[in-house]
Amino acid sequence: MKEKYLEITQNITLWLIIFACFSINLPTAFMTISSVGILVFCLISGGYKIKFERLKNNPVAVIAIVLFVLYVLSSLYSSASWDDKVKYLLKYEKLLLIPLIVSALSVDRMRAHALNAFLVSSIIILLISYLEWGGWIPHDDSNHEGYIVFKSRIAHGIFIEFAIFLMLNRAIQSNGKIRIFWGILIVFSVLNILFLVNGRTGQVIFLLLIIWLTFEIWKLRAIKYWASLFLAGLILHQVLPPISLHSRLFDTQQELADHQSNGVQTSAGIRMEMYKNTLPLIKEHPLLGGGVGSIANEYQKRAKNNNLIMSEVSNPHNQFILTTQELGVVGLIVLLSMFTLNWIASYKLSYVQDGIAFRGLILTMVIGCLFNSLLMDAGEGNFYCVLAGVLASGYKSQPRSV
Repeated sequence: MKEKYLEITQNITLWLIIFACFSINLPTAFMTISSVGILVFCLISGGYKIKFERLKNNPVAVIAIVLFVLYVLSSLYSSASWDDKVKYLLKYEKLLLIPLIVSALSVDRMRAHALNAFLVSSIIILLISYLEWGGWIPHDDSNHEGYIVFKSRIAHGIFIEFAIFLMLNRAIQSNGKIRIFWGILIVFSVLNILFLVNGRTGQVIFLLLIIWLTFEIWKLRAIKYWASLFLAGLILHQVLPPISLHSRLFDTQQELADHQSNGVQTSAGIRMEMYKNTLPLIKEHPLLGGGVGSIANEYQKRAKNNNLIMSEVSNPHNQFILTTQELGVVGLIVLLSMFTLNWIASYKLSYVQDGIAFRGLILTMVIGCLFNSLLMDAGEGNFYCVLAGVLASGYKSQPRSV
């Protein structure tokens, strides 16, 4: 009877992990349900000794726990109110999804199902986005974000660009009609994030991930191919008439030039202003930071003392700057260590393709964190923690034999 109970609860845990991957593209409520379910069923499904061994021997899980513990400890000296401390701690509790998933997921078949679930939901979102564009589904674009579905333009772009990365990887490994199928999906996905949705972060990451994937495939030979492509591009630019392509990515430089802190304000300019004004806060608590959730009231004090127009800032839109403000240099080192250890671990996964996917995921997060506080953001943070947990669950202490 007990064995049957444990088997059922363990299977439910695995299917909840798959549902969490599917929920990445859905409204946040679905991810909340799946996350709570994973926690509950991990606790009641037994096998604690095995789970602890999996956690202890997995550096991806361990460093995630260390980073979350730092956030908890920082609440003891944070200048934020206790309500804000709890509020912001809850934004980082998603880090615990990594060790929870690592401890529970050991079946290769279920890991593949989890990644497929993310891809399926991405394709569904892509279809809905095109239906909105075609007028078959009502769409309100009063915020000028483009044909997004459930997420913001930033999250939409990031999720679809990573789906493209997975699709490209699968297209390369397949042939015949399957390769054509992936190729068609890739084309529509690229057009979607470049022209139908206005998220610049996803566009930048997409371009850089394409470059990285060529190095994954061709190693140093990729330099020769990119040099040839660059030369061909220069020649075509001189020969062909100029082509006008509308994308917010091309407007960034102009936005920075037009921005005025006390007048015209642009998206890119506001980001630079927040970066500049957060750095003095870091200097006040360089080693351990101001504590979790402290940026809101500390930024407000600085704005008041220096007559800054923008005073309500709780998110500087750069995870590295935010982490340093909250946890100091110590926290920044741990955050960078997390990405580094994840990268190293990606070469010790059960399957080569999972390693490539993990490195693509890490690059997506690192690049995105330069322009947004992705770890704190609900959608993007869950995206990373859930998929990192799934991929890292295939970690082997010894490098795989190639």
